[in-house]
Formats: sequence, C-alpha cells, structure tokens
Amino acid sequence: MMERLVEYIIPFKGLSLGKHEYDFSIDDAFFKSKETNLVERGKLEVKMVLDKEPRLMTAYLKIQGTLELICDRCLEAFDYPIEVEYQQIYKFGDRPDNLEDDLIYLDENEHLLDVSELILENVLLEIPIKRVHFDLKDGSYGCNPVILKSMQKHLVKKEIDPRWEGLKDIKLED
Repeated sequence: MMERLVEYIIPFKGLSLGKHEYDFSIDDAFFKSKETNLVERGKLEVKMVLDKEPRLMTAYLKIQGTLELICDRCLEAFDYPIEVEYQQIYKFGDRPDNLEDDLIYLDENEHLLDVSELILENVLLEIPIKRVHFDLKDGSYGCNPVILKSMQKHLVKKEIDPRWEGLKDIKLED
C-alpha cells in the first residue's frame, strides 16, 4: 500500500492569496514509497509555485534531474535526464457533471494538497516507451559492448522457407 509522504502535503487552507514557492528533492525513497515498477531510482529537484486565488489555485511545476532506467537492449542501468514544466489548476467547489480534463476539483472542506501524485505522474510521462542507452557520437550503440557481442552469438538467424522465397521480389505498384 502506498504511504503518504508528508513532505509533499501542503496545508493550503491557511495560505494567503498570492504565490508561494516550494522545493522538493526526489530520491529513491520517493519511488519506493510509490511502488512504481517503471522506475526505482532517481535524483530529481522540483520547484513549485502555488498561486492561490479566492476560488482556485494554480501549481506551476519544474522538475529536473535524472532517472535510472534499465536498458531494453542490454539490460544494464543508465541515467536518463528529464526536464518537465507543468501547470495544474485546482478549483474549489463541487464537481460538475461535464468534467474538464485539465482541472482538479477540491471539496470546500479540504485543506491539504498532496502534490506527490502530481509529481510522480509527470515524471512517469517522461519515461520513453523504448528505454535504451543513448547512441554514441560515432553512431554506435551506447550499450555495454561485451553484452552486445554476447547477444550476437546467441542470435538465431531464420532462413526463409524456399516456398516463399519468390515473394520477396514482388513489387507492388502504387
């Protein structure tokens, strides 16, 4: 079960109107407490400005740092840099029937804002679908060359069934 991280909870009820700045440091403990299997390690800095108005609040997030990802090609860990800027609007009051995607509604009785989920969602959205080492300047893979060579030994080359051999030369007209 995910535990609430108290350092990411902002008591907004007593805040004066205007802008309030917050800094958060994200480390391995954050990802472990969130029980995500996409990333377990990382070092990120979050700068957040919460602009409070009478009927709404706007959170401006800037997240920078690196995540440790596992390469899909060689299965070794590598550092993946991320930089995210995001804006979230919180509105006070009842949720209308036609929900708007870009708004989060807060009940009038709520007085705490947990920004840990907002931070996690934005970090996870930055992880690429294909997680591989960056290519080197010479165009070669940035993966461990020993592992790549070992993988080449175990590659199985499929031979084309001779019955289908003739199909590869067929060209379709556009």
